[in-house]
Amino acid sequence: MKYILLSLSLLLSLSTYAQEETLKEPTDQTIIANTDSIYPYKFPIWGQKVIDRGYDFPLPGGVALHYVYNEMFLDITDFKLGFNNMGYNPIFNKNTLGFKKTRAVSHGYNVRADLFALPFLDVYGLFSQVGGSTEVSLQPNFGNEKFPEFSSKVEFTAIAFGGGATFNYGIGKYFISWDINYSATRTELLKNNVGVVTSSARFGRRFNFKKQRYLAFYVGAMYRNFTNAEGNAGDITLATAIPGIGDAVRQWYGQLSPVQKKIIDGVNEQIGIDVGSGNIENMSIQYEIKKDLIQKFTFQFGGQFQVSKRVMIRGEYGVSQYSKFLLTGVNYRFGL
Repeated sequence: MKYILLSLSLLLSLSTYAQEETLKEPTDQTIIANTDSIYPYKFPIWGQKVIDRGYDFPLPGGVALHYVYNEMFLDITDFKLGFNNMGYNPIFNKNTLGFKKTRAVSHGYNVRADLFALPFLDVYGLFSQVGGSTEVSLQPNFGNEKFPEFSSKVEFTAIAFGGGATFNYGIGKYFISWDINYSATRTELLKNNVGVVTSSARFGRRFNFKKQRYLAFYVGAMYRNFTNAEGNAGDITLATAIPGIGDAVRQWYGQLSPVQKKIIDGVNEQIGIDVGSGNIENMSIQYEIKKDLIQKFTFQFGGQFQVSKRVMIRGEYGVSQYSKFLLTGVNYRFGL
């Protein structure tokens, strides 16, 4: 039984990463004194018209490097499990496995390239390499017998990629922005990418210092949700997923009461394995999982320090009852 629980920990961890978000820095749309300036770049479109009206804005091109940390709790809404390509077994489902808590933590570096296509519209693409872990707590219920609660922590790595757009508007020292993006997480142990859509809105104020240097603070809200309505599926061997699982299974089985062992032995007969022997490393498992964020909205607050028109430093923190989010990074901008 324990190998099933350990496997679930791994599968959930690989299905939870796609929460990473790339955030947009506040737009600098300040009235300037000289309205006779010649705009030297091709982007954004209508850039010269905006300059003629006396407004300034960031250099159109940008490359950013961010460190992103995510912590979130998930609700498992559906689960199917099968062994050795014999189809899904009805014995194992959301209710019999007794999911208690699923906590996913991920962290990694995010690279983003963006372009102000229009004075009020910034479009971008992103790529991330991430790692993390998932903690899963289960209390199985077979044959009207509740087994002891079991917790497992599994580490994972993955890559994520996607794109999005940010709509910006500034007046005087105040600004508002709305961002929407889609990201997909890919790993060798999942058949399908894990898709996530993220939308956020922010309102803030800028405090000017020297020429081209300012500090901005803002508050806002962020919404995140999975896009895979059909869930995710996978097919792996236990040896690949959890090295050394045999010893762990034997130890767990040896601690069961006689009644619990009898129930597990009955389950073993139906699925054609011998949990007590621990010789299960070469067994393959097939699964389908559907999950949901317990809380989709977070409160965000952060700030940005513009060192110059080309260099900006950013930090943001998001929090809710069931999630945490942290982003820090640097952005370099250039003309196009």
